[in-house]
Amino acid sequence: MQYMLFTKKNAIFKMLLTLMAGCALCFSAQTLAAPATSATYNEEGPASAQQDLNSIMSAPEIGYYNLKPDFTTNLFSTGAGRLHYIRIKMSLMLSDSRDTDLIKRKEPLIRDAIVTILGAKDYTSVSSASGRESLRIECRNKISELLKEKEGRQVIYDVLFTNYVYQ
Repeated sequence: MQYMLFTKKNAIFKMLLTLMAGCALCFSAQTLAAPATSATYNEEGPASAQQDLNSIMSAPEIGYYNLKPDFTTNLFSTGAGRLHYIRIKMSLMLSDSRDTDLIKRKEPLIRDAIVTILGAKDYTSVSSASGRESLRIECRNKISELLKEKEGRQVIYDVLFTNYVYQ
């Protein structure tokens, strides 16, 4: 008799747990399906949650593009003395990672500008840390200028030298 009473209590307890779980599941499904109480607005009026999600997902992310092969060229020389060269491995930090195809199409233009800049430098101007930094800034400004002229917007964020050798 006592065993039967204990079994009935377990059965009732299990039913209550099942009922509570079902209510909780029902409540969470209604909460997920119900529209948000605070609407977001854009210029056209209320924006849907899907539009908000799409705008977050399409936000630009910084990307990198490695210019290959490395740049190797002679440095400017007055004709007297030893010839010097420079070799640079360069990466472009893009404002938007989706612009890699654009950079691929414009790479010959970018490479020409960089080789022109490097060939105009002499050994003393590239052999110091400050000379390296000014060269990096000059390359960044020239590439930014070229791409802004062609595309009408800022495409690169910065230029990185990942290897820098001069002799």
